[in-house]
Amino acid sequence: MDVSSILSQATTQAQTASTNTELGKDDFLRLLTVQLQYQDPLNPMENTEFIAQMAQFSSLEQLQNMNGTLEQSVGSNADLNSTYLNSLATNLVGKTVEVPTIEVAYTGEEPATIGYQLDAGASSARVQVLDGLNRLVEEFTLDPRESRGQVEWDGRSHEGTEVPAGAYRVLVTAEDAAGGAVRAQALAALKVDAVRYGSDGARVWAGGMELTMQDLQGVLASD
Repeated sequence: MDVSSILSQATTQAQTASTNTELGKDDFLRLLTVQLQYQDPLNPMENTEFIAQMAQFSSLEQLQNMNGTLEQSVGSNADLNSTYLNSLATNLVGKTVEVPTIEVAYTGEEPATIGYQLDAGASSARVQVLDGLNRLVEEFTLDPRESRGQVEWDGRSHEGTEVPAGAYRVLVTAEDAAGGAVRAQALAALKVDAVRYGSDGARVWAGGMELTMQDLQGVLASD
């Protein structure tokens, strides 16, 4: 059997033994060993060729080690990011956060605060308070230059009559100069009561609701 046939057989065995589609450093070293073992004594491998193959082996090993280091680094960064988010969530306990909402509660005693957020490009915006039948109760015109803000609703309708206490629907709409819709949403201010951790990350409990960190639109300054 000539050297080329031996090398071909060794290559096939190495590729079969490997679970990857590419040769690893062990397979490369096995091929090099076979090549040295079966080289023609009358025509030994040139030094330059041998050095070149060893350099290839060294480069392959370094690349595989580098890949392993990068994989460990990615895992460490993910753990660090998770720890940071959990720590951040813990610091929210007792603070007031803003979350998207579609309703506002009127107690019948104190004005209700309605927060809002507008995307850039709005030329007009408004807040509407609707009853359970989607009838307009009150409406506020907003300054479209203010991307965030709040309005106070005293519990009276646009006709000046006081409405019953309860939950009312709130709708924030905005348009650009051409009449196109601009994203807008109402925000509720809720106090964070607790933070709990699970396999999918931290969960924030505020206003009797379970929220993720992605649900939070802002944190208000403490009184």
